[in-house]
Amino acid sequence: MAVEISVVAPAYNEEGVIEEFLEKVDNTLKKQKADYEIVIVDDASTDRTASKLDALKNKYARLVVLHNRKNLGLTGSSWKGFNEAKGKIIVFLPSDLESNPETDIPRLLSALDENTDLVVGWRYNHRQGFIKTIISLTFNQVAYYFFHVKAHDLGWVKAFRKEIIYNIEPLRSDWHRFFVVLAAYEGYKIKEIKTKYHPRKSGKSKFGRFGLNRLIGGFFDLIVIKFHTSFSKRPMLIFGITGVLLFALGALISVYLLFLKLTIGIIGNRTPLIFLAVLFIILGIQFFALGFIAEFLVSIKGLIKK
Repeated sequence: MAVEISVVAPAYNEEGVIEEFLEKVDNTLKKQKADYEIVIVDDASTDRTASKLDALKNKYARLVVLHNRKNLGLTGSSWKGFNEAKGKIIVFLPSDLESNPETDIPRLLSALDENTDLVVGWRYNHRQGFIKTIISLTFNQVAYYFFHVKAHDLGWVKAFRKEIIYNIEPLRSDWHRFFVVLAAYEGYKIKEIKTKYHPRKSGKSKFGRFGLNRLIGGFFDLIVIKFHTSFSKRPMLIFGITGVLLFALGALISVYLLFLKLTIGIIGNRTPLIFLAVLFIILGIQFFALGFIAEFLVSIKGLIKK
């Protein structure tokens, strides 16, 4: 019997809650009356999480445990779990019980109807403090401005059809919060539902921390993804236009210098302007050439995918 539902959960130093998490997920999935599996990705935990998971495989026949040799982070572990999952539908949850599997799994699955490809949860009751709230709101607004994806919580729990991971770019470091954006770009239909946030019972949260360094990195990632989604299939649009503008600017400066030469007869005191004209012309040619090379690479990539 083919697996229909795969619950994927990364785990890093969760020995205090991992058994309770598995019990809740397993009990909940049994009620779905569908073949399922639970995929836990141990992200090179330094406590007893790995040994506990291996021991729990005797108790839970549908448990699949993947061990990372080194810490891959939330994004790397999630992507590994997504690719290993056999289910047609994947449910992504944190293993620290900040999300309650007993309520969130049924709500996510019921919202994933025939008109929806991806359901994303919104921690509507999560209080982060004034600074973090402002940061989160700003980040989500910028994401909406760039990609027109209306969601309050891009990096939280979700349920989606597995085919999505075959049609989006592999997630890089900290790109888990852009999964929704990349799916929307490929034309998949997104729905948001409210889910309740639960404070951790033990340990320190590793899920979704968003400090200053990650904030800066997150905004740069937004720019990279915007560039990727806007110009990756038509790179000449950006490189070609930039090249033409630079070349035209260099040519205009050259015409101006020629005019001065013909009217005044001396342009030796315009040396910086001469260098600037040459620089713009060379840069324009280089950008235009890069556009051609990028177009060839896109064509080759398309042939490989076919």
